[in-house]
Amino acid sequence: MQAHTTEGLHLHRQKAGRLAIPAVVRAGAIAGLAGGMVMAMWQMVVGAVAQQPTAVPGIDTSFWTAITAIPSVSFGLDWFHGSFEFVAVAVGLMGHMMNSMMLGAVGVGLLAMVLGSRPSIAKALAFGMTIGLLLEVVVVNLIVNQIQTVDTFYTSTPEWSWWMRRSTRWNTGRSSRVLFRSRKPRSASSRFL
Repeated sequence: MQAHTTEGLHLHRQKAGRLAIPAVVRAGAIAGLAGGMVMAMWQMVVGAVAQQPTAVPGIDTSFWTAITAIPSVSFGLDWFHGSFEFVAVAVGLMGHMMNSMMLGAVGVGLLAMVLGSRPSIAKALAFGMTIGLLLEVVVVNLIVNQIQTVDTFYTSTPEWSWWMRRSTRWNTGRSSRVLFRSRKPRSASSRFL
């Protein structure tokens, strides 16, 4: 096996030139976690600033609506809150981070299959944005919005913020690029510069 040196993570190639699956999953999970945290904070801040009505009467967008909308998809309207509700927020954050890590692993695997293990930054960004917009159209608009009787998920923040959030999924692409990039070992004298 051959190792590519990076600071922190090592992606190993098997003899046939394919990336080892555990390395791809680990890199994707880390990239998805980073992208998921940025996306969650974006939605939470936009919800708090916007203060627009949601699909549920009496609940306006807030810091917590984006997170509590996640468990409301599976567990119903009682889980959707405009204020802090510990269990709904905890379940929403766990679900969001778990999905982000899984989608990150799948995204990095696709990125490695399509663009190779060291894509250029521009290609990784374009790939990440494309996957993000595809997720927005297919997962949110065609699947999640169709299974809910009251659209708590999509109205938890203003509609434009969802498109902005998904189109900036480049965080995963950029993180993937950094994780896959081969770096030359630094000399002892350059480590302190």
